[in-house]
Amino acid sequence: MSKRTIKDTDKSRNIQVAVTGDMSLDDMEVVLANVSAELGLTLSHITTLSRNKYPNNRHWHFKEDLKAKGCLDVTYWLEGALFWITIRNYEPDWVHQSGKKMAALVEKRLADIR
Repeated sequence: MSKRTIKDTDKSRNIQVAVTGDMSLDDMEVVLANVSAELGLTLSHITTLSRNKYPNNRHWHFKEDLKAKGCLDVTYWLEGALFWITIRNYEPDWVHQSGKKMAALVEKRLADIR
């Protein structure tokens, strides 16, 4: 079976982090809480993406400042063993920088857990 990927679009790009799908949604949320705190980001919203396309996923929004423009979108789909950070092209620079940093830190934390 080929590795699944989340495709970039003309409006956004995605940074994928390798996952095995053995970490629960709640455990991943703990990792993200720690990483976001280290980056100085605030969790502003928790939701899901399409339940038909990504059943049992969790989707988080992180902000640098709750009143400032920009949002970092992060999704973990347990059943698909996918974790990705979506960065829309029009987002402010902090989103692009934080997305790269978050991906690197999440990857390191997951490697430390394994």
